[in-house]
Amino acid sequence: MLLTAVLAAVMGLLVLPATPALAASAPPSSTGQRWALKVNGLYVAAEVNDSGDQNGKLRARSTSVGSWETFSLHTDNIAGVGYGTTITLRNEENGLYVTSEIGTTGPQAGMLRARGTNTGSWERFYVVPQGGGQYALKSAANGLYVSAEFNYTGGDAGLLRARSSTVGGWERFTFEKVGGTGDTAVPPASPVTASGRHDIASWNVCANNNTSAECKLQYADADTVASGVAADLGTVPGGYLNHRPEAVFFQEICEKAVKPLELKLESSLGGGWDVRFAPTYFKVIDEDGATDPLLMAQKTCMDSKTGTDRGAFGIALAVKDTNTWYRGYTLPSPDKKEQRPALCATVPDDGAVYCDAHFSSGSYFVDGKQAGDDPDNTYRPQQAGRLRSIVDGLKTEGYTPFYGGDLNTTTADVSVLSSLYAYGQECGQATPDAPHTGTPTDGNNKIDYIFGPVGASYGCEVVDPALSDHRLLHATVTL
Repeated sequence: MLLTAVLAAVMGLLVLPATPALAASAPPSSTGQRWALKVNGLYVAAEVNDSGDQNGKLRARSTSVGSWETFSLHTDNIAGVGYGTTITLRNEENGLYVTSEIGTTGPQAGMLRARGTNTGSWERFYVVPQGGGQYALKSAANGLYVSAEFNYTGGDAGLLRARSSTVGGWERFTFEKVGGTGDTAVPPASPVTASGRHDIASWNVCANNNTSAECKLQYADADTVASGVAADLGTVPGGYLNHRPEAVFFQEICEKAVKPLELKLESSLGGGWDVRFAPTYFKVIDEDGATDPLLMAQKTCMDSKTGTDRGAFGIALAVKDTNTWYRGYTLPSPDKKEQRPALCATVPDDGAVYCDAHFSSGSYFVDGKQAGDDPDNTYRPQQAGRLRSIVDGLKTEGYTPFYGGDLNTTTADVSVLSSLYAYGQECGQATPDAPHTGTPTDGNNKIDYIFGPVGASYGCEVVDPALSDHRLLHATVTL
């Protein structure tokens, strides 16, 4: 079985334990799904107030859910296998990853602790469905199932340990959603009608692990990404825009760069900003290679060049700090490929709602092999339709929508985006019935778009800050 081979390979790498946690340095994503784990009627808590080598140990002992009992799910790449085959748990309270302590001996051998600052084999778990919505967790570190020790007493009562070779009642967990996608109710109605000039920018900053020489931020740490991106967006000398944008759509950015970017934008562009984040997911894959109907895990960014964890991978949306509502969405996507995100936020004092998206990749080849997630144009029309329905729902609340991002569709295949063009106008069009063309944003292709209401006056410029393999798209829309 593939799992067995992978497990053996992973276990062969077990030489040193995970790096001890120094700080809660991985903030929870703004719209990443959160979960609570329950076993034998009790929720699992991370004991973040314990000291020393007991700090962050996991125990099934709570009857309600707070930040100690809340986790996000993540998945990183296993060479030759890919994403989704394992999950890693990150605790909401301290921002640290759950580790199997296989170097510990005695009654605490294999105990689980929220203390890891990076993800590796000690932080990986296989998800094994047990039927009835229950799952067993098998540690990739030692191949044993996680058990809750209900026969223990005192401070170890309900201690979670990776120590069982079989699955019984103490090894069966349920995952309960506990929010995290942002506001789930409709936003309050807009108090004003949007008018005047609106400036929106979109930029795929290529800040993960793209090996293109044009991607200057690949493996860059959070501060480097924030400083470079904010400086290039600035209207001061050295910046590339001649007018301060009111909203910026970012794609291919790492979660931990989001807060530093917010602060840098305030320094570079002035005023207050909120920067929201939505992760890219993978469906969790079970031992038989099937995707789970419930569980999705956030794709992790590759670590920085210095080995620093950069959090989840996804998109971000920068808006004025008068933003009052935001929500992340997962778009229809190919089964075992990246589950692509969209992210919307309202700014009531502008009467505007902004929606950022990153669609699946179309047809392209690497070393003569098809590498695109959606080469036959099956899913991007569905993604466009879903984005359109999201925008339409927000429009009914009185907001004027501006939306787009990296839609991974060239003007040659623009029919893929027909549902967006049917009721909107793109900044490359002088009039609603003008050809669907525009200045290239990626190599010789235009694949980045900004849409707004039909009939407005549009300007559309493309500039190249030379940080990414994408150029920066800047729309001006006058209503």
